[in-house]
Amino acid sequence: MPARRLPPALAALFALLLSACGGDDPVVEETFVMGTVAWVKIHGLAPREAEAAAAEALAELHRVESVMSVWKEESELSRLNRAADGLPHRLSEELFDVIGRALDFSRITEGAFDATTGPLVELWGFRGGEPAVPSVAALDSALAVVGSTRIVVDRYDRALTLPPGMRIDLGGVAKGYAVDRAAAILRSRGASSALVNVGGNMYALGAPPRRGGWTIGIRDPRGGDGIVGSLLLRDEAVATSGNYENFVEIGNRRYGHIIDPRDGRPVDRVLGVTVVAKTAMAADALSTGLFVLGPERAPVALATSRARALFALPDGEGVRYVPLGDFGDALRLDRP
Repeated sequence: MPARRLPPALAALFALLLSACGGDDPVVEETFVMGTVAWVKIHGLAPREAEAAAAEALAELHRVESVMSVWKEESELSRLNRAADGLPHRLSEELFDVIGRALDFSRITEGAFDATTGPLVELWGFRGGEPAVPSVAALDSALAVVGSTRIVVDRYDRALTLPPGMRIDLGGVAKGYAVDRAAAILRSRGASSALVNVGGNMYALGAPPRRGGWTIGIRDPRGGDGIVGSLLLRDEAVATSGNYENFVEIGNRRYGHIIDPRDGRPVDRVLGVTVVAKTAMAADALSTGLFVLGPERAPVALATSRARALFALPDGEGVRYVPLGDFGDALRLDRP
């Protein structure tokens, strides 16, 4: 798989990870998948064993993309979206299960996370076209085909019924699911110390040599390459949602790409949310859902998922950090 140059923000995180891992030389392999840089880092295996394990893990990332990407016309998910006609369609066990988990996270977050928001994302100009504040009529039209509760699930036949015009986008869970799959492969290959990263969605397997865990940098939620703190993780996943990279400017105002599926408008009361969970899929979905939900209503979703979250909230010209859940000594903030 071709080597790619890390973007500056990921390079900064990577440098922090390298500095935290002691003198042992890990095996590191990377690729470009799901629209982002992905890499695995392995300690403790013989070089050839580690390289083979890394190759299998990276290949799994590409396989998941081939099934669940809305950008690949022949993916199973794209075929389902094209067939949305109000009739049931049978799915593979894998895609059916992942969509089912996405629907679970929608319920857990009171609808704040939703895998059907594609029409809203397009309406605001986040996928091409001229960015513009949509009219009330346009918002109402898009909202008419948004909402996970409109999907009919037939568990017996492993089938889904989507209303005409509805599309499912698994961008909020597929990266996390792919990370979990890759981590499972590394574990089955005998790796006891590894890190999997797909565009900032990470799973920390074990710990680097002579360390208590993997040190993961927390990016400045206002943008740039700065690191404002770190997390120490072992056998846990982490994901961050923020608007510092993906946004549009309309007039003199900036609108972030994370949209509240309940009213169709971009969320502006949160700068970023970092979630630590037992699985990368949970961290991925919850980071988006909690960004929309806000810190006031987040505790129930976190308790249900047994996860922790760090909110970054605007505070005048600065940032106020609100940790929810017991981080203990695992969280360090350089700029409280």
